[in-house]
Amino acid sequence: MIKTWELDPGFKYEIMKEPGGEHLTSCYQCSTCTIGCPITELVPSYNPRKIIQMSLLGMREEVLSNPDLWICLICQTCTARCPQDVGISDLLSAIRRIAEKDEEAGKLKIESPRPLFDTAFLHTVEKYGRLYDIGLAMEYYPKREGSFIAGQKAMMKDYKDFGMRMFFKGKMGPLGGHGLLKGVLPSKIKNKDVMKKIFKWAEEKEK
Repeated sequence: MIKTWELDPGFKYEIMKEPGGEHLTSCYQCSTCTIGCPITELVPSYNPRKIIQMSLLGMREEVLSNPDLWICLICQTCTARCPQDVGISDLLSAIRRIAEKDEEAGKLKIESPRPLFDTAFLHTVEKYGRLYDIGLAMEYYPKREGSFIAGQKAMMKDYKDFGMRMFFKGKMGPLGGHGLLKGVLPSKIKNKDVMKKIFKWAEEKEK
């Protein structure tokens, strides 16, 4: 049940001020995004159209605390098919940023570990200029589990099967004739200064 006196009429404008959220009000609820979303095959409850509708109505608390907000794969299928060019994956990213800001301010508790993963991913790219899987995992798992030892145990459990396939692809460890250290040591780009400028520019845009 929607309690109109609890709605935040300014929520949609808050979203539209965020990069990626500019076209929120262009959505006319056709459901093309939800119908074509591959995530809905695994998580039937996932409904990006509903998240957008709730945002337009001003259901700020319900939207920002919705766990489904964090399961988008950013595959861009919805963005490519949207007849209104809403840019739905970017829009959801904008809403997630608002949720992260609220958590930093102590107004919200995000249960999903995704923000921790995203932060670890960005740290890796900023430092090396490209993805370094072991570095990402070494930062992400301890933060997710609350300690280094617990993080290592969780990583070993998660990577027991999938991780071995990554090892054999040279992503996270020894790979026979392709070099014993391939995937263990980070591969850095040559012009790291360019990457630093990109991150600095992005940080200034966030202010």
